[in-house]
Amino acid sequence: VGDRPAGVILVIAGITMVVGVLGAIAQDDIKRILSFHIVSQIGYMVMGLGFFTVVGLAATVFYVIHHIVVKTTLFLVGGLVEHSSGSGALARVGGIARRFPLLGWLFLIPALSLAGIPPFSGFVAKLALVEAGVGSGAWVLVVVSLAVSVLTLFSMTQIWGGAFWGGPQPDAAPTGPGSRCGGTAAMLIPTAALAVLSLAVALWAGPLFDLSERAAQDLLNPASYVSAVLR
Repeated sequence: VGDRPAGVILVIAGITMVVGVLGAIAQDDIKRILSFHIVSQIGYMVMGLGFFTVVGLAATVFYVIHHIVVKTTLFLVGGLVEHSSGSGALARVGGIARRFPLLGWLFLIPALSLAGIPPFSGFVAKLALVEAGVGSGAWVLVVVSLAVSVLTLFSMTQIWGGAFWGGPQPDAAPTGPGSRCGGTAAMLIPTAALAVLSLAVALWAGPLFDLSERAAQDLLNPASYVSAVLR
């Protein structure tokens, strides 16, 4: 960690986490909040890369797998909220979980995973990064990553409290076909499938992390890969 390039990468990772999550907290639209969280989550990925260790790179590979599934699910739910309520602004929607319970669950599962709450896949990914950070002696960055996780949870509760909880706003009437369930079958089925897939990532975290370690070893020692390609 004391190496200068690695140190610069880790500083960038910490700044990216903080700037992204603070930007998310400052927003009042679901898609904008989720977009800023992409920035914040990239900071976690850069954190693992900055350690230049098998554990750190494996954690990053696993984090990428987790994040693709979880963030895609959240964006699809955000689209369903706009479809069913006519807006994604927190000040203009409300009571989604009461009107469309399925949408509430489809948001809650990936949201808790994004924040790193056990036993979801985000917890496994962030735990692996924290262990890599502790092993590399990057205590400051570990503390920053944990603080950002708390702020991420706070941001998710902002969406839950603004859009999913409480009573519906006067102009939040359902719109479009399939509004009875919050969306059409073609919209709900892929979203539900991804939510289930995020649970599967947590359930099979062990085998997936083993594959991530193999990928990390090849990244740090590409000789076998080069030999196989040029054979």
